Amino acid sequence: MPTYDVILIDLDGTITDSIPGILRCLREALPTLDMQDLTDEELQTWLGPPLRVTLLERYGRSEEDLDRFVQEYRAHYFGGGEYEFTLFPGIPELLTDVAASDTALVLATAKPIESATRVLTRAGLVDCFDAISGTELDLMRQDKPSVIHHGMTLLGRSVDDVRAVMIGDRKEDILGGQHHGMTSVGVAWGYADEGELESVDPDHIVANVDELRDVLGIS
Repeated sequence: MPTYDVILIDLDGTITDSIPGILRCLREALPTLDMQDLTDEELQTWLGPPLRVTLLERYGRSEEDLDRFVQEYRAHYFGGGEYEFTLFPGIPELLTDVAASDTALVLATAKPIESATRVLTRAGLVDCFDAISGTELDLMRQDKPSVIHHGMTLLGRSVDDVRAVMIGDRKEDILGGQHHGMTSVGVAWGYADEGELESVDPDHIVANVDELRDVLGIS
């Protein structure tokens, strides 16, 4: 029997290895900020936190800079970059098994809902999900606690009434789950910096999908 009533899971770095497409499109848009000299390692730290946080708070850029960059990035990403991904080993089978159980499955991503839906459709996994929660194209609802809350609302469920778990590869995923009092699981195959997941003390850190299955009670 599954351990949880609701499983929420991140997309980039957890279900999909999407770095090639994202990095290419970020790099295509960097000239709008005159930041072409950033390395791939520096750009990889942009995966996970909302772009608003990265550009405005970390780099001190303006709202106008953010809007200009996002427009250029989306032109490249929605023009094909979103499909430059592979699925992490064992994930399709896990999600299929969750979908066949009594547990509700929710996507909780910082990616726009429309894009996440297209990615899951291309991956052949969209029908596994009971709800898809993410951001809006106007950059509304970018923080993970809001994304999680929206996902639960789509289900018509309350975090107070269910056993829920949030799974992801970055600290934002863990902190989002903790914000709602959920169990949190960090996956070690994603994009977190060394020590990042440990620093926010998730309930579990798993090295592979077999370990994740054990945590979730999905055989």
